[in-house]
This record gives sequence, C-alpha cells and structure tokens, in this order.
Amino acid sequence: MTNPFPIPPEYREVSTADLAMIASDLPNVADRIGGPSSALHVTEVSDGNMNAVWRITGPEGSVIAKQALPYIRVIGQSWPFPVDRITYEHRALSVQARHVPQYLPRVYDYLPDLGLLFMQDLTPHVVLRHGLIAGTHYPKLASDLGEYLARSLFYTSDMHLGTVQKNMLADAFSGNAHLCETTQDVVFTGPYWDAPLNRITQGQQARADALRADVPLKLAIAELKHIFCTSAEALIHGDLHTGSVMVTAEDTRVIDPEWSFIGPMGFDIGALLGNLLLSYFSQKGHTTGADDRGAQRKFLLDTIVGVWTAFDTGFRQLCRTKPGPLLHQKVLSETDQGAFVDRRLAAIFSDTLGFAGAKMIRRIIGISHVEDFEMITDIPLRATCEAGALDLARQLVLDRTRLAGPQDVVSLARQIDGTYPARNRP
Repeated sequence: MTNPFPIPPEYREVSTADLAMIASDLPNVADRIGGPSSALHVTEVSDGNMNAVWRITGPEGSVIAKQALPYIRVIGQSWPFPVDRITYEHRALSVQARHVPQYLPRVYDYLPDLGLLFMQDLTPHVVLRHGLIAGTHYPKLASDLGEYLARSLFYTSDMHLGTVQKNMLADAFSGNAHLCETTQDVVFTGPYWDAPLNRITQGQQARADALRADVPLKLAIAELKHIFCTSAEALIHGDLHTGSVMVTAEDTRVIDPEWSFIGPMGFDIGALLGNLLLSYFSQKGHTTGADDRGAQRKFLLDTIVGVWTAFDTGFRQLCRTKPGPLLHQKVLSETDQGAFVDRRLAAIFSDTLGFAGAKMIRRIIGISHVEDFEMITDIPLRATCEAGALDLARQLVLDRTRLAGPQDVVSLARQIDGTYPARNRP
C-alpha cells in the first residue's frame, strides 16, 4: 500500500548496526553510554503497538532509542501512519519538561529525518499496567500522577497562558491532526458499529450488541466526541493509560506522548482513571489461592480517589498562585476567582467521567484491548470481569454530570463489582 503521509527523504528503518553507529556519533548519547560503536550492545525491546524501540548499552550506561515507523508496528504496512508523530512526542516532552521534568524521561537527542528519539533508560522501572496485573502497590502513584496532571495541564492552559502564548502552542501541535482523527475513530466511533478490526471476548457478543443499540449511550458518546473535537483547553498527552506510565515504588514517569494535541483536560484524566478501573474489574481474574486480590482492588480505588484529589488540590493552588489573564484581578475578586475555578473543575470532572467510560468501552469491544483482561485465560471469567467494567463505563458516560466526586465513582464500582461474583479458582 502506498503511504499517503510525507516521509523525510533521508528516512529509513534503522537496524541494530545502524543504531550503534548513530549513537556513538551523538555527543549527548555517547556521554551516557561510553565507548565506540563496536563496544555497544543493541537489543530490541519493542512493547507497544506503534513504534520500534531498542535499548543501547555501552561500558558506562544505557539509553533507549525509539523510531516512528511509517505504519503501525503490530499491524504492518497495511495501516500506514505518519512518521512525524515522533516530532510531536519530542515537542510535548520539551514543553512538559519546563513544568514536570521529574515525571518524564530525559531526552538526549532527536533526529527528525529518521524519526528517531534517544531517551533515558528507565530501568528498573516497570510498565504500570504490568505491575498492577502482578498485584503490586505503588505508594506514591496517586500523588505523583495527580501532580503531573495538575502542572502539565494548568501551565499549558488559558488558566495560565495569555492568548498569544496559547495560540502559538496550539499551532505547534495542530499538525498532529491524523492522530486526533484516529483517536476519534477508535474511541468514539469504532466500538459502536461492527467495525472490521473490533474484537469481542467469547460470550460478550450480546452485551456488545446491546451497547451498539443503546441510543441514550450513543448520543452521550456523540456529545463526548464533540467535546474532544472542539475543546482546546490544554496540551494533553492524548493516550495516558497505564501502559504509558513507568514506575518503581519511589518514582513515576509518563512516557509516549506522541498523541499530544491541544484538547480537553478531562480526556487525559479520564483515560488514566478509566484504565485504573479496568484494572480494578480485572482483579478477580488474577486471584490465586493465596491472594484474593482484595487488597489490590482497594489500592486501585484509593488510587483513583487520590489522583483526582491531588489534581484538584494542585490545580487550585496553581490558579491562586500563577493565574493568567483569564483570572483578571481587576474583574474577578479573590472570592469570584475561587467560584470560577470551582465551576471549571466541576466541568473537568464531568468530562473526566465521560471520557473514562468511553475509554473503558473501547478497550473491551473495540480494536485494541488491554492485557489486564487478555491475560485472564479462563474465558468465561474474563467475560464476567469485562461485563462489570462495561456496566460501570455505561453509567459513567450517562451519569457524568450527576456524579459529584471520585467517592461516588468508587461506591458505584464497588456496587457493580459485587454483582459479579468471581468463579472458584484453585
């Protein structure tokens, strides 16, 4: 298939031998790994759906190299995709590094003609999704991610920036439109008809058919799609799920912002909370005789409350201490400013719940599923876990303006979870 997207004239898919030579010629990279190209060891560690990723190890350390392929890696050349998506990843990391450097990988170099980015090797971090499947608790996760969201969203929004600054930022990310269009399709359109690449767990077809015939749900999804398309609130990550976070017990890093654009704040927060809820409903499928996963389910619900609370607290503090022209002191008194921020956060929370539900639905009856469920080999049990998640997702979408806070979400999740008892497992 002919690729419809521009490809730089010097672009090529690099090999491991290429990478050793390239890395040794880049001073910032060479300083991290040491030694000539002959002393470097290159290992492919591609894990996500989109890109090729390698670890380059030398006598003094290691780095990660990531190349945007001109197609989606897990599908192949039958699905062409823009190479310049990595331009927006580099750009997003550069912008966010001004505000949340402690929650990002460091960038060492970027070669736009090759779509190639060299970054910090986050060993011994693990992908958050994998850690949650394993039943691991991360005590700093909620506060770290809440602060990341508060700072990254506030400082790139109209709450802080003036009109000229905000428009310049929007212009810098406007070219990432194809990825926005893809998100619109896979989140808000594809799951609601019999799209060719959709996948559904055995035993889940009737429930999927019911959702696709659910007019109130589809109208609410259309409203959320409209918000996604028209709300230009802040620079958002665009794909902030538990596979885009790497963690240790003491450290949290957000990776892979190649889907970044100026969009609704609630989309990032909702994507994260929705994936934590998917993890919550999957836990019964990961029980063992020694662990009923009760503690992990509680940790996940506490984390959901903690993320929103830390975001809310941090965002309010920044509005008080770093306000932009929108919060003009000659127009709004301190009390009035507080009332305005209350209204904005209420709207963001409503959007968050709707987007969380939409993301949950798309990960169960859409094109791309999550390992939280896919690793449950007992198919009827997997379907039961997914059913609970779908029930909650539908309510989040339909009741997004009526749920007052994260505790309401937790109560609803517990209630729905209790209606789906786990099957007996050895």
